[in-house]
Amino acid sequence: MTAFQYFKEQWTPVINDYLEKQLSKTIDNEKMSQIMAYSVMAGGKRLRPLLFLATLNSLGQEIDENAIQIASGIELIHTYSLIHDDLPAMDNDDYRRGKLTSHKKWGEAEAILAGDALLPLGIQWISQGSNSSELVTIITQAIGPNGMVGGQYLDIDSTNNETVANDANFINQMEWLKTGCLIEASVQMAAVYAHADDIKQVKLIDFAREFGRAYQIYDDLVDVIETTEEAGKATHKDEEEGKNNTLTLFGIDKSRKELQNLITQAKEDLQGLNNEVLVGFLDLYKKVL
Repeated sequence: MTAFQYFKEQWTPVINDYLEKQLSKTIDNEKMSQIMAYSVMAGGKRLRPLLFLATLNSLGQEIDENAIQIASGIELIHTYSLIHDDLPAMDNDDYRRGKLTSHKKWGEAEAILAGDALLPLGIQWISQGSNSSELVTIITQAIGPNGMVGGQYLDIDSTNNETVANDANFINQMEWLKTGCLIEASVQMAAVYAHADDIKQVKLIDFAREFGRAYQIYDDLVDVIETTEEAGKATHKDEEEGKNNTLTLFGIDKSRKELQNLITQAKEDLQGLNNEVLVGFLDLYKKVL
C-alpha cells in the first residue's frame, strides 16, 4: 500500500463520518437534511477535502477536528456545485456517482434548495473551523463570478458556439475556472492554515494549479473513454451537446500528452517538500493515459 492509499483509507472514513453526523445533527428540518445528505453521502472520491488534509500533512500540521470541519466544508461546496450542474437548465444529467441526481430523486425545486443550503453551510464550516477571514476570502473568491461560477457560465455560453471552438486560450480559462479554482483553493487554504512559509506556499499553489488543470482534462477524457457504469454518470455527452473543451480542441492523443505534461510539472513543483502523499494524487490520472 502506497503512502497515498494509506492516507486515503485513513481519512476518507473520518470525513464521511463527520459529514453524515453533522448534516443530521445541525439541520432542523429532517426532510431538508435528508435531501442534502443524499447527494453529499452518495460517494465520490473526496478529492478536495483530502487534498486539504494531505497538504496539512505535508507541512507537518496536525489534522484535528477543526481541520476535518474545514475539509468537510469544502466537500459541501463541491457537492452544491454538482447538484446545480446536473439540473435541466445546466448539464441536464440523470445520474451522478451511480445514483439518480438530486432533481431526479427529489424534484427540481428541492435540488436547487439543497444546493443553496450546502453552499453557505460549507462556508460556515470553513469559517468556524479556521476562525480565519483569510480562508473565507480564499474560498469565496475561488467559487464566485471570477472563479467556479464564472467558469460554469463560460461553459454554458460557449456550448454550440463555433467562435470559441478553436480558441485554446478561452478553453483553458473556462476549464481552469470551473474546475481548477476550487482545487487550488483547497491547497491554498491548507498552506495558509498551517502557516507555511512563502517558498512552500508558492510550490504548493503551483502544484495545485497543474493538478487542477489536469483534472478537467482527465474528466474530459473520462467522457469518451469510460462507460456510463464505470463513470457513474452519463458519458459521450460533450461532443453530442456541442460542448467545447480540451478534448474537442485537441483530440484524444494530444489531450493525453497535455495531461502527461501537467503531471510531470506537478511532480516537479513538489520537489523539496514532504510530497509522497501529494504525488500519489496524480495516480488518479493513470487510467486515462
